[in-house]
Amino acid sequence: MEYNMYNQENNSELRKLQMVTLDIIKLFADICEKHNLRYFMVGGTMLGAVRHKGFIPWDDDVDMGMPRPDYERFMKIVHKELPAGYSFLNYKQNKQYKRYFSRIVNNNVKIYNNSNSVEIIENAWLDIFPYDGMPEGKFRQKLHFYRLTFWRVMYHASCFDELVNLNRPGRPKYQQMIINFIHKTKFGHNFNTYKLMRRIEKGLRKYDYDKSGTVVSFFGAYMQKEIISKKIFGKLAKYDFEDTKFWGAEHYDTFLRHYYGDYMTPPADTDKDKHSIRKIEYNNID
Repeated sequence: MEYNMYNQENNSELRKLQMVTLDIIKLFADICEKHNLRYFMVGGTMLGAVRHKGFIPWDDDVDMGMPRPDYERFMKIVHKELPAGYSFLNYKQNKQYKRYFSRIVNNNVKIYNNSNSVEIIENAWLDIFPYDGMPEGKFRQKLHFYRLTFWRVMYHASCFDELVNLNRPGRPKYQQMIINFIHKTKFGHNFNTYKLMRRIEKGLRKYDYDKSGTVVSFFGAYMQKEIISKKIFGKLAKYDFEDTKFWGAEHYDTFLRHYYGDYMTPPADTDKDKHSIRKIEYNNID
């Protein structure tokens, strides 16, 4: 039987984890402000800011986006800015880390995550996604996106058991078919994950973020919806999030409707995207 240690009826454990994660966001934002780096809330974090003024009540992770130039600068300075107990994870710098996007983690919190084929133990995290430029024109954008998507499928096959969430709701049928095929056949389990990520990055960096009218968070969860007009971000604006404020898209309504449609209506319980958490261990955290 699937066991999840927190739920909507009694979310005290989830709320405790959210507060730990909030400290990671504040740390990230402070580093960005200090070094004049652009960042913005994306995904469920931006949705939570607008709809709930903080975390989505059933959500346990946080997503931030950064333009590629700022993302690269951030990677160079973050290590000297992190206090004791925190780490920065990126596949170029941590050979055991297999995600393309980066993370800041709190090493004092261990999360036993059963969302994938095998249980993984992670630290409380903040995900940071690079945004890259896209070519002009719908046809060229789709061609660029699907060419890279082929390599993304190969990448996911290479680290399927550890990193592909089998429980995420709302996947299109074609994605479900691919996931079921890889899950049953173990296709790609011997592929080189790091070579595939480097190949994808070479393609992503082909188009300059600041010179492009359309940008993409290629490893975001929403596939083609991650291709978005840069005008929607505008000059950015700050939004309430729990007891503080963080940057997000200036045109928040357009941004959220692009991803979620009627974003102010919460989804049914069966459509809520949650991780299956067996246990959380806290060290030196009240």
